[in-house]
Amino acid sequence: MNIDTGKAIVSLYNERDNIILVDIYADGELSMNDVNSIHEAIGHFDVQIPVNTICVKSGKNYLSEEAFEYSIQHNCVHNRVVYVITHMADIHFPSQAQETYFKDHLVDFCTSVDEAYHLLKKGSQQPVKHCPS
Repeated sequence: MNIDTGKAIVSLYNERDNIILVDIYADGELSMNDVNSIHEAIGHFDVQIPVNTICVKSGKNYLSEEAFEYSIQHNCVHNRVVYVITHMADIHFPSQAQETYFKDHLVDFCTSVDEAYHLLKKGSQQPVKHCPS
């Protein structure tokens, strides 16, 4: 099952390893509602929150200031995050994400979904970040 939010397609990549695939295909600005729609779509799958996330940036997109602040406040939906970089212009995006809204998360990047899966599997022994109650 895939859920299309209008800006991203969210799907269950591997249930056993609690991995969600998010393909953000939109070009341009992503709003707070766009990020919230992605989080709501993740909630439709039978996974334990926080999820390990493979995030494909297939579109040329960026977060609005409001979406950026929302991401800081709601980052506990994700545990480990691996970005699949499809545009060289986005090569610095994962390190910027780790320095800001994914500050306490393992964040990495690669060039394929398969490689991202292997990076997440390799890091599976690392502790899971939980949302505050």
